[in-house]
Amino acid sequence: MARIFDALKAFLRTHFEEEGLEADDEDMISFRLEDEDGHEWGCLAVAEEQAEQVMFYSVVLETVVAERRNEVMRFVTMANYGMQVGNFELDLEDGEVRLKTSIDVEGVPLDDRLLHNLVELNLMMMGLYFEGLIAVMHGEATAEEAIAQVEDD
Repeated sequence: MARIFDALKAFLRTHFEEEGLEADDEDMISFRLEDEDGHEWGCLAVAEEQAEQVMFYSVVLETVVAERRNEVMRFVTMANYGMQVGNFELDLEDGEVRLKTSIDVEGVPLDDRLLHNLVELNLMMMGLYFEGLIAVMHGEATAEEAIAQVEDD
């Protein structure tokens, strides 16, 4: 039975149909999203049926070049500090950056409100930090400058 995947798929189809959802028939659904500021990133929803968990990722579409990974790592660490729900992740091997929110749904009915909170918080946080992250990735700002700009706004 795919209780989690089915609920996740139904929620995403209702709220993001125009975004071109792609489901893999197993446990993942992906799509691209453009926010109101014109920033675009990939989204990945993952249903872990056995563990009874749901993860939602916003994935930066470009990777961090090797020379910028330490500074982006500083940005990610500073952004994560104090973040109550969710976290940024940086793959030091390939330079992928993503923001993850997740919930454990063992014994919990999966309603739209629960999934809405998981997804919308993720999208809001990625939108908030996106420009600063990209500036650090491109060498246009230090981690400290970008975080100060984001968190002062």
